[in-house]
Amino acid sequence: MKAYIITGTSRGIGEALAEQLLMSENSVYCISRSVNDKLEELGATRGAKLSYYTYDLNELTGIDHLMKKIVGSIKLEEDLEAIYLINNAGMLSPVMPIEQCDTELIIQNVTINLLAPMILTSRFIEMTKELAVDKRVMNVSSGSAKFLLPAQSCYSTAKAGIDSFSKSVHLEQQHALNSVKIASVYPGMIDTHMQAEIRSTSKENFPYVDQFIKMAQDGLLQTPENTATKLLELLLSEHYGQSPLVEQL
Repeated sequence: MKAYIITGTSRGIGEALAEQLLMSENSVYCISRSVNDKLEELGATRGAKLSYYTYDLNELTGIDHLMKKIVGSIKLEEDLEAIYLINNAGMLSPVMPIEQCDTELIIQNVTINLLAPMILTSRFIEMTKELAVDKRVMNVSSGSAKFLLPAQSCYSTAKAGIDSFSKSVHLEQQHALNSVKIASVYPGMIDTHMQAEIRSTSKENFPYVDQFIKMAQDGLLQTPENTATKLLELLLSEHYGQSPLVEQL
């Protein structure tokens, strides 16, 4: 039995990841602010094991308790051979020059994109330390961490932070007992809610909005389903974790 913990499963890549993992040989633990009825129905149809946790990752201090419940449940699984954590939940806003950004939105952006994955990873490693099974963490990052554009300073900074975090934890785990493999991954340009959000931004706030609109019109965006397939192929590959940063799927 392989156990998967996935954040941000209400839509987009997270939903597609969960859909592809809902099979009898897996236990899927979903985290999002609201229940995804589609996933629950699919899990029931397939006879798959799905556990859903409605939780707002802005509530950082409650993540410890959340992970204690999830990992505690995983430890009760029979024939457990692997545990994987996919930190997928993300937030693009605010998309505007930094001086126009509301303080609360800056805090939320860094919380969802950086602080929550750091805490989830910390608790994952701590709470599974004694388990001699395959353990992996995938942090879904973005090319925006490296290729900077105006009006995305919060998002780019948080994603650059998750890349550095993954590199640091990778170093820590090199000689750890029952070590965890970790990598930060750039999934590419995907047709998700985030892309729709950036295409709706005013040109005044985001000068490159026309280019993003054209990419969508020209069919240059990947589907969430295809992206999820590639991410899972990477996660389950023999070489996963050899490099803590994967810039190309």
